[in-house]
Order: sequence, then C-alpha cells, then structure tokens
Amino acid sequence: MPEVGEVLVSVVSLNELLMTEEGDYVNEKAQLIDEQIFYFVNDDEIDLPVKSLMSILSIGFV
Repeated sequence: MPEVGEVLVSVVSLNELLMTEEGDYVNEKAQLIDEQIFYFVNDDEIDLPVKSLMSILSIGFV
C-alpha cells in the first residue's frame, strides 16, 4: 500500500478463529497472529485481482 508500505492481508474467517464471541483472543498465539495482519477482507475478496483488492483496502484505510 503506497500510504504504509507492504502489508499482510487475511480473511474474515481467520479473524473469527482468532477471537472468542466476547471479542477476546483465544490465546496468546492468536493475538500475535492478529497483530501482524493489517486488514481482513471477506473470504471471497481475497482472490480478487491485486488492483481490486488494493481498492478495497484503500477504502478501509481512509
């Protein structure tokens, strides 16, 4: 991303595995993983062309 540099993007389904229903991390390892991920996209969006994905990320970053 031009504004912040290279970032790690993942899917919402992973985010759901990292968190409890109460919004806490399931464990310390889950927190470490989550803290490395810049943005979560919907599972079907991760396979979009890079330009389309960058557009989604730019909207979420504003």
